[in-house]
This record gives sequence, C-alpha cells and structure tokens, in this order.
Amino acid sequence: MTYPSTVFFIVASARSGSTSLARILDTAANGTCAVEPMPNLNRETRLAMDGCLADPMAVVRQTIVPRVQQQEGDVYGEKNVTYGPFIPHLHQALGCRFVFLTRDGRDVVRSLVNWHEQKFGTIYRECRDPGHLSPQALKSAASLPVHQDTSDYARPRPRPGDPLYGAWEHLGRDEMCAYYWSRLNDLYLDRLADLPDDASMRINYTSPTADDVLRVAAFCGLTGLREGVVRKMLDRRINSLSDREAPDGLYPDWKDWDGGRRRRFDRLAAATMQRLGYYTDPATRWRPATYGQWWREHDGGLDWYRWMYNSRRKMHEDFIAWVRARERAGEPIESLADFGCGLGVGYADAFADKRYVGVELSEKNVAWCRENRDNPNHAYLCRDFVAEPFDEPADVVFSSGTVDNTYDMDACLRSMVLSARKWIYATFYRGWFPHLREHRYAWRPEHHCFYNDASPRRLRDTLEALGCEAVCVEPVPTGNTDVPFETRVTARVPAKRT
Repeated sequence: MTYPSTVFFIVASARSGSTSLARILDTAANGTCAVEPMPNLNRETRLAMDGCLADPMAVVRQTIVPRVQQQEGDVYGEKNVTYGPFIPHLHQALGCRFVFLTRDGRDVVRSLVNWHEQKFGTIYRECRDPGHLSPQALKSAASLPVHQDTSDYARPRPRPGDPLYGAWEHLGRDEMCAYYWSRLNDLYLDRLADLPDDASMRINYTSPTADDVLRVAAFCGLTGLREGVVRKMLDRRINSLSDREAPDGLYPDWKDWDGGRRRRFDRLAAATMQRLGYYTDPATRWRPATYGQWWREHDGGLDWYRWMYNSRRKMHEDFIAWVRARERAGEPIESLADFGCGLGVGYADAFADKRYVGVELSEKNVAWCRENRDNPNHAYLCRDFVAEPFDEPADVVFSSGTVDNTYDMDACLRSMVLSARKWIYATFYRGWFPHLREHRYAWRPEHHCFYNDASPRRLRDTLEALGCEAVCVEPVPTGNTDVPFETRVTARVPAKRT
C-alpha cells in the first residue's frame, strides 16, 4: 500500500505552540497536518516512559502506520505531545521527519497552570492544591472522571528510585509542570539524537516569526504558504486562552516570579533549559531580552543625574562617610568600583584622589564620562555588571540604588563580591521589607528593567553562602516621607580575595 511521499511529526510538550504551528502548516497547498488524531497513544506513552511497554514497534505498526497509509496528498503531518518514546520506531516504520518544537520552559509552566485553572482543571490532578479554578474549569474537570482522563495519565511522573519520587505529592502544580516540561524535552532530545541529522529540525516557538514557520514548511516539503497569512495566523495566538474564549490566567509571567519560584523552577528544569539554549550563563538566566534598553536610550543629561543624586543625597553622603570612617580606622581604601554609576555625579568628586571605576549599561553615559571627566585616576566601563565581574578588583565595590533594578539581585551581589578585594556596600532605594522571605521581582516593560523589593533574609543568606563576613543588612532612615527607610548592605568579602 502506498502513502504520502513525505510524512512528518511535530513533537513538543503541551502548551509549547504545536497546535498553532500545525494549524498554520495545514493551510499548505500540497499537504495536511492533523492535530492529535486518535488514537494518540496516551496510555501507551506512559507505559513506555515507565518501562512497561513490551513492544513499542508493534504499537506504531498497529495504530499510526495504518492511519498514515490512508492519507491522500503529497505530504502528511501530525502534531502530538505523546510520541516521544516512539520516535525511533516511527522513523524506522515510516522514514518520517520530525519537527521538534520548543518553548521557554518558564512560559510553558505559566501556560500550563493557567490552562488548568481557566480551561480544564485536569493537569496533574493529584496535586494537593486545586488552584483557582474558573467555573469553566470546574465544569470540565467534573465531567471527566480521573480514571478516564488519559491525557493526564500520559504525563510523566517520577518512578521509584527517582529523587523526586517521595516528594512528588508535596510539589505545587507549577513544580509538577516544570518537571513535565523538563522530562519530556529531555526525552525528545535523547531520542532525536539517535536519528540521522537530516531527519529532524528544531524550531524555537517562544517568539516565532513567519520566517521560522516557512523554514519548517520547506523542511516538511509543504508549499503554498504565504508570509503575510502566516504572520496573521501567528498574531491570532492560536489555541491560547483568549483564542479558546477563556479568561486570562492569574499565574504570573516569569519576569514577575519571586526568588522562591525562580529557585523551584531551576531545581527541576535548569539542566534542560541549558540543553535547549534558553540558559547560556548562570548569571543571565533571568535577564529579559530587552533588559536595560531604556537606560541605553535615555538621555536625561547631567541635570537629570544631579536631580537623581540629590533626591537620595543622605544615602550617598552616608556611603562617603563610611569610606572615610574605614580609613580613619586604619584601613586604606585606595580604589572603588561603582556599579550603575550614571554620570558619576557626586562620587567622581568625592573620590577624586582615588582609583574610581564607574560601570554602566549605557553606552551614552560611558561616552559622556570619558569625554567630560578627565581625572587620570578614573575609568568608565560599559558592561552588564551583573553578569561580568571585571578584571580589576577594587577595594570597595558599591552600588547605590541600582541593585533594585537588576534582573537578578543575588547574581548582582555575587558579581560585586567577585569584583571586590575588601568590601561591598549596597543601598536599595525601594525601601525596607523585613517580612519578605523572598526577593519580590516586578518587570516594567515600558522601562525595560525591574523594580524589586529585596528580602533582608535572602540578602544575608546569599552573602554568607558566598563566604562573606561581617555581613550587615539593616534599615537606614532616609529623611523622606515616601520611603522612610532604605535597605543597606555591607559585607567583607572572603579572605581569599584580599
């Protein structure tokens, strides 16, 4: 029996965008792309992942091959989220190609939790916390008994011997979804690695473009897709909550996750994020693509930075006095590095007799300082100081009201410690939050930076874990009514750095 000359399968974790891609490819002139045709091997997939399926090839030959053989046209494709264990068997039986679609795991976790709470209420039904289920989700879950829910059964769970096996029942749904995303994408990576290089391609669907989709179409042998139509279909956000006429979910975007959510996700999924290239550097894993853009484009000028300095003059003067006090106590401070120096207002003059290095994200600010501040003892560098400790350690590395705006406050502290010979000193202008157990992050897309509230406990824990001594995390009165106290951190860096 003959069947289409080209057969392909879209494989992905749920909520990665595979339905969107399949619907777009299904508009091709010379082929079709089905969305989860039955049978979709829910039970068989779980059995295979658990090592309990005796003959995977027999399953493929009895279910999927006959379906493909009945198709007409030049090209036939399917999208499914349960074919991971069967990838080598599908390739052997059909000589097919695979489109491996991936999406940033943090976006997938958010989408899965919101999908559960707003639409179906059936994702990892054993989770102790049911979530904030909408009436639609409650109705959907009530209409599908657990023992008939093969979709949820198909999702992987830790097996005996897995470190997570005993802890599974205590995990939150977001943690279970992080495990799901990681486990499934690792499975795809491992299975596809055993195939010839030309048998698969990967598309990152985190922020897909029409060009991305057209590349997939060409790989699959599909023709007739037009760029403008593809772009419009992408803009529709096919199979999103809004597309399915469901309300937006409450689970936050990852850029607004607190420090606890960040660590829980990384504990379960960081290794896979790195395998897929979503993490390239541990220090920058929480840096949005447009981070710092406002500061790079902003051109407030010297008057604006003078106003900024004067609005927190007491905090700046406190630091200068701290440096002088250390020197009076017999500890020379010969060099300082300023993380987030702006135009060097105040400090370039206060430390005119010392080695002062201003570090900035803004090329404009650095260029202005190099042109207008001619002290031969001073230097100005343009770099992301959170991710790039510099090669010229300073006696004191300080930051005044900048750590609050970074994408990772703990990583910023680590960079300060690595860049210091003696001390770090930081003030947090957002205020004093003694009851926060975790750092609270809030991304402002209009400013391309964060507005964070620092947890004193986490600040101390981070610095002590780095080996710092004499760690002091304290409130400092500002004299202002809007923010009566700021947070101040001082710490002596580990002795091996001196």
